[in-house]
Amino acid sequence: MKTHPFNWFATIITVIAVSIWLFNSYGKIHSEHLTEATISEKTHDEDEYYIEVDGKKIKVKDTSIWMVLEAGEKYELTYEWYGMKKPYVKDINQAHDEDQIGGSH
Repeated sequence: MKTHPFNWFATIITVIAVSIWLFNSYGKIHSEHLTEATISEKTHDEDEYYIEVDGKKIKVKDTSIWMVLEAGEKYELTYEWYGMKKPYVKDINQAHDEDQIGGSH
């Protein structure tokens, strides 16, 4: 059976496209940093805790942090996600809080 060069070319292009899609969807961690994020809502489902910021539902892994956060307040927030996972809080601090930079004596 003789193969046509177009079949090899199409197969190579398909493999490359699928590889790029898989890497971007599952191999790459996406991150976003917000400096003036206002929490509009706090919710929880059984053992999972969430905040809603700019219309996005973001998971808070540490329940003690979730308990301290207040709806309507502004925070400096960094969150990450990869693949089909829900975004989760990586770092959060009060907006314009200078204590994190250098500390005090």
